[in-house]
Amino acid sequence: RREIMVPADWKGKDIIAHFGAVSSNMYLWVNGKFVGYSEDSKLEAEFNLTPYLKPGQKNLIAFQVFRWCDGSYLEDQDFFRYTGVARDCYLYTRNKKRIDDIRVTPDLDSEYKNGSLAINLNLKGSGNVSLELLDAQNQTVASTEVKGSGNVSTTLQVENPKKWSAETPYLYTLRATLKDGSQASEVVPVKVGFRKIELKNAQILVNGQPVLFKGA
Repeated sequence: RREIMVPADWKGKDIIAHFGAVSSNMYLWVNGKFVGYSEDSKLEAEFNLTPYLKPGQKNLIAFQVFRWCDGSYLEDQDFFRYTGVARDCYLYTRNKKRIDDIRVTPDLDSEYKNGSLAINLNLKGSGNVSLELLDAQNQTVASTEVKGSGNVSTTLQVENPKKWSAETPYLYTLRATLKDGSQASEVVPVKVGFRKIELKNAQILVNGQPVLFKGA
């Protein structure tokens, strides 16, 4: 049980509780009301607490943890079974209108020279999103702008990008900026490397070069 003061300026935003890992399951209550349940001792669980919390006032958060659940046999691995909270737990806020999810898929052409970056955005609400691809020196190498709501997709073409490999792990940064009119309401950076992984003639290729796996 933990009594916390929720800042008053969180009013009007979505308030989310993040539990990094709880073994083996948990039931959650806020201010005496049941919020939800989660089981998976090695994955995070998130709950939207917006309807239950009162910004500017004290709030009581309580959760109950059990050692065993009906999913325990799925996790019957060769490890010590420690019960309890194993990773960080915290509250965070998001704007009502936001980039809810972003997925980037890099690719190279058949000659492993020029690249493309397929971008899929899931917007909560509607808005304009500016997309900039920056190199390691923070120089813009490609940019575009998309608008809409829900799922929005676009593709950036990049001429002769630096290639990612284990020997040269070069990363670009995709910067997605959600705009509210002319103002930026949030910025989401995503690290991305250009590489192409293929299986040809029973061999794994990275950017056209064979990779040998050793192991048992």
